[in-house]
Amino acid sequence: MIRWLLRLFLHLFVYPVIALFVLFLLAFHYIPQTKLREMAAEEIGRRLHRQIEIGRIHPGLRGLVIDDLRLSETPAFSSGTIISARGVRLGWDLRSLWEGLNVRKKFITRSRGSFHIDEFHNPHYSARDFSLTWSLSGMDPTWTRLSGWARLDQGPGLLENIDQLMATNPSAKLALAPVTMLMNLERTGFVKFGLPDLRRWPLQSIEGDYAFDNGLMHIKRFTIASAQLGMEASGVVELSSGKLSLDVELKSPSTTVLGALEIKTHVTGTVSHPQADLESLKKKAFRATFMNLLQDPQAGGKDVGDALKKLFRQ
Repeated sequence: MIRWLLRLFLHLFVYPVIALFVLFLLAFHYIPQTKLREMAAEEIGRRLHRQIEIGRIHPGLRGLVIDDLRLSETPAFSSGTIISARGVRLGWDLRSLWEGLNVRKKFITRSRGSFHIDEFHNPHYSARDFSLTWSLSGMDPTWTRLSGWARLDQGPGLLENIDQLMATNPSAKLALAPVTMLMNLERTGFVKFGLPDLRRWPLQSIEGDYAFDNGLMHIKRFTIASAQLGMEASGVVELSSGKLSLDVELKSPSTTVLGALEIKTHVTGTVSHPQADLESLKKKAFRATFMNLLQDPQAGGKDVGDALKKLFRQ
């Protein structure tokens, strides 16, 4: 997830905004704010192949604040809105930018800064107090030399339309695969794990600590806190190829058939094609099914067999 977020914020916000920043400061006092926002929106939109609406901008030497911002799906708002945000703050360290500016290649190789959004919404996710801070070097299009660190923090959020999110986002599909298996079994009516309806999943907070070493992203800790279902992950991702090795743990409340579930799985493969080892999860689900049958023997038969077949096909 952090790899996707890092690329999203670098390409959608950091690179375009910083590239325009020097010109913007020079023009700020000579061009009306409305005209300047239109020019910035046109230039950034051209780079991103999307439409963008930019609210009032408050620039400074160490960053800028944008009151509100809307970004369309590709190619225009007629296709939908990918994100609407309020209270966008981008901060940077001028020395790191100067040291990392490659004028010949028109690329920034070093960056230290912060990105904060007071509140944002998209079709699948809404959240408050999202912050990303970083100190990176060796930045280039290949991602093979990237080194440094990053930290992700977020306040309360809400995941919605999970099925659609998993269909379009490999990272979401990867993270939610174990839960999907349990939900499929629970829908049969024979196993009541007490898991939340993933069509609406409120989150309390998200935290992540990441270290980068020559193109390897070490996920030291990634935690989703939720009263309904929590998640922790750690591992390594090779940014250039997407190869990964992650340990993921899901924690459910104590209201399930087996009490509080702690589901652990190891994930390999690539970001676009993850492969999760769900053997321990399948054993827990089988045990829960068996306990339900002991409580209600009349629930046995073909339907249970079909349920177990669906489980082990995951």
